[in-house]
Amino acid sequence: MTTDDLMISAFGGPDSFLLDEAVALINQHVVRKQDLRKRPSIEKLGYVAGVVTLNDEVEILIKFRNDELIQLNKRGFEALIAVVLDEK
Repeated sequence: MTTDDLMISAFGGPDSFLLDEAVALINQHVVRKQDLRKRPSIEKLGYVAGVVTLNDEVEILIKFRNDELIQLNKRGFEALIAVVLDEK
């Protein structure tokens, strides 16, 4: 059974991730968009550490190196965070 077979991927309003979207981001490296002006140092990198569902809202947890943990909905994530793509 996949999440496509379940109703849980339908959680969330306009500011919420779909469950499949949030889970696909787990372990992705991210950086704040404000730090993209120059090549970000490794201290500025974070990663998507988890997914939180509460009251039918799906949000993600991002862990940064300086022991900072932030929780964002989809709108906040898109406004503030950029995913670091693999350079292969």
